[in-house]
Amino acid sequence: MIFGDFGMDTASLAGSLESKLAAIRRAGFSQVMISAGDVVGHPAGVAGGARVVRDSGLRVTGLEALRDFEGLSGRLHGYKVDVAKSMLEVCGALGGRVLLVEASTSTHADASAEAIVRDLRMLAMLAIPMGIRIAFKGVSWSRTVTDFSAAGDLVFRANCPNLGLAVDAFDVLAARIPLADLEAIDPQQIFLVQLSDYMWQQIRSVEEAATTATHFRVFPGEGAHSDDLARFVSALDGIGYCGDYSFDVYNDDYQQMPAETVVARAHRAAEWLAETVLRRALPVPDMERLARSNRR
Repeated sequence: MIFGDFGMDTASLAGSLESKLAAIRRAGFSQVMISAGDVVGHPAGVAGGARVVRDSGLRVTGLEALRDFEGLSGRLHGYKVDVAKSMLEVCGALGGRVLLVEASTSTHADASAEAIVRDLRMLAMLAIPMGIRIAFKGVSWSRTVTDFSAAGDLVFRANCPNLGLAVDAFDVLAARIPLADLEAIDPQQIFLVQLSDYMWQQIRSVEEAATTATHFRVFPGEGAHSDDLARFVSALDGIGYCGDYSFDVYNDDYQQMPAETVVARAHRAAEWLAETVLRRALPVPDMERLARSNRR
């Protein structure tokens, strides 16, 4: 099954948790990245939301996202530790084994490597008894860690077996990070890869990067960087990455569209990536045909 490597993110879809999971399953996907708000906001509470996820038949890629965690002090640090513990409990209730942690954007965070390593190590230790792995992601508008290379160095220094990386294609494309930097990363250290594209040719500021990332992402094959995205996935395959790919597509327009329409776009993206880029089956129509199909 070509979709075995790819999953959808519930944050990409409008509707109830039940309708999102059903649409993802009908589209042929076997895994799902769960946005915490979809579970904690469920009418039947966290227990009811977790039960819906477990009963869906979809494997949980992970739970997202703990933000602005590292480098804090005093009461703010204690507050974020409580938030982290709560998210770990939700992740465990879902049957998830990965918690996504995004590098801090807080102006109150200590950006020193020592502070970040300390907090990442503490978080990983909290997750060990629950069998949960921590996937730490640098983001281009962070105050502490802006790319996967810097995140990888901190993860290496923290030296915890359940602490690894999440690599986001959007950040790689937006910041024009050389793909050669991937060769310095142990593929076993990568716990999750998130995939998306965007429509404009370049990101002109940190503010535009944050806005685009949270409101205007599109699926692979729909944006202006298909060739670069294909090279990114091929490079990951080349270093031996064999883990999960999640379509991390935050788009305000998609929130105004039926879930079935959005998952159909994800279906086409998965076909292109699996069959044409990773070449795990017979070739599919070329990129121009894919682009015309996505515009219909």
